[in-house]
Amino acid sequence: MHRQGTDGEAAIALEGLEKVYDGTVAVDEVTFTIGHEEIFAVVGPNGAGKTTLVEMLECLRTPTGGSATVLGYDIATDAHAIKERIGVLPQSFRAFDRLTVRENVALTRQLYDDGLAVESVLDRLDLTEYADTRFDALSGGYQQRTGLAMAIVSDPEVLFLDEPTTGLDPAARRTTWTQIERLADGGTTVVLTTHYMEEVEELADRTALLVDGAVVAVDTVSELVDAYGGDVKLVVSVARDASASAAEAVETALRSAATEVYRNETDDLVGLFDDRSRAQAAFGRLHDLPGSRSIDLVSAGMADVFLRLAGGTLDAGGDLA
Repeated sequence: MHRQGTDGEAAIALEGLEKVYDGTVAVDEVTFTIGHEEIFAVVGPNGAGKTTLVEMLECLRTPTGGSATVLGYDIATDAHAIKERIGVLPQSFRAFDRLTVRENVALTRQLYDDGLAVESVLDRLDLTEYADTRFDALSGGYQQRTGLAMAIVSDPEVLFLDEPTTGLDPAARRTTWTQIERLADGGTTVVLTTHYMEEVEELADRTALLVDGAVVAVDTVSELVDAYGGDVKLVVSVARDASASAAEAVETALRSAATEVYRNETDDLVGLFDDRSRAQAAFGRLHDLPGSRSIDLVSAGMADVFLRLAGGTLDAGGDLA
């Protein structure tokens, strides 16, 4: 999609990384590498261990077992060197409400010996127009963009973004995606945690699926879809005024033909098919049933991959359904 990393030493390497709290395994012997200049997504439901995993890489939590390096530095012994070279936008990000955008970014810049000029960062993230606006007067999207500015003003080689678009409206989310892509295209390695499958499909060069603290797959989106997503799917939306019997007939017909059936975040029925001809035949049968409905024949995506590998789908809040 975008970048596949550069040859040589990985930007980040994990080997059997583990975190246990009072006998509960939060991160379960995770192993993978992240290439330089990649956008790498860690995907999973709430409670899967995503935040714990990245906080160990940020040297905010001490691993129980295993090892990891960031830019060649060991997270167990080189925390200071790592923190000087990374930027972080945490899930619970909050700037100083009464300070302006410029003042918040400038305050962060003072923490580093080297870094970028504040005005250049504001311009880079299209924040110059709002530079003198207090943080608490900004929309959610511009607050998040201010957080990005504060995270990159140190000129980090690796940027960690923990659920960066949670709570944003669709327009603000897409604008944030554009900003993230610009950073990666400029040479920054981006590690992104998210539960939004559309976000993964839009941004990620590669992704790791995390379930109950363990990685169940790591690959590009296209390879994961090819391996686990099924060839095609039917998305069926039954009219609100349809009778219960008509709705039940549609669901029964779909379940008898598809290899997997689930409901998506808008409560549409989704049937997965390994064979396109079977999907087309089911499309015809569903179309002939009584009642009003819309039926779309579409390619599979990351939501279908997650269903296969995790045994469920993610709702809008990030919980496993």
